[in-house]
Amino acid sequence: MTPQERSQALRREAEEVLELIHLREHCAAIGPVTLSGSYFLDLMMYPDIDLYLPPTSAEALLAVGVKLAGYDCVREIVFAKGGPDDGDLAGGLYLKPRVQHGDWARLWKIDIWSLPSAVAERKQRELADLKARMTAEQRRLILDYKHSILTDAGRTPIFSGIFTYRAVVNEGLADFAAITAYLRANGIAV
Repeated sequence: MTPQERSQALRREAEEVLELIHLREHCAAIGPVTLSGSYFLDLMMYPDIDLYLPPTSAEALLAVGVKLAGYDCVREIVFAKGGPDDGDLAGGLYLKPRVQHGDWARLWKIDIWSLPSAVAERKQRELADLKARMTAEQRRLILDYKHSILTDAGRTPIFSGIFTYRAVVNEGLADFAAITAYLRANGIAV
């Protein structure tokens, strides 16, 4: 499977996962789901979906987790609160269901973030800007690069996505070694 085919297959399956657990319906009481990350950019390389919800209470987000826990395919749920030293995550909430679906040698991971509105909007604006400026050639390069750095665990290094997009689109880097150096300079373990 080429990196492009892998990305397309993951994107199709991500939709299946969201429908399988009725995620949008379960989150409706909190507010609209804003899909983000590699799903939003259509640059998926491993089974991971990122999304934002409006600011909410821990109780409301945990209520979503309780509903998701009722599905046999949901194998694990993690909940966390952002503390005062957590930068953009300060004051935010995080829910991560892991879903058994498909055959990717790992569970699907859904990162559900309820962050202060200004933080989520800023992050989403950056992705929308990158998406609008990204050429077809840059898209291909990003997928090829992300595929080349998949770990033994079948995922890209943690937080590498945004820095890969910035390296290619903002910095104009096209050489894998230069992209890797950019990631490392930004604290990503590649």
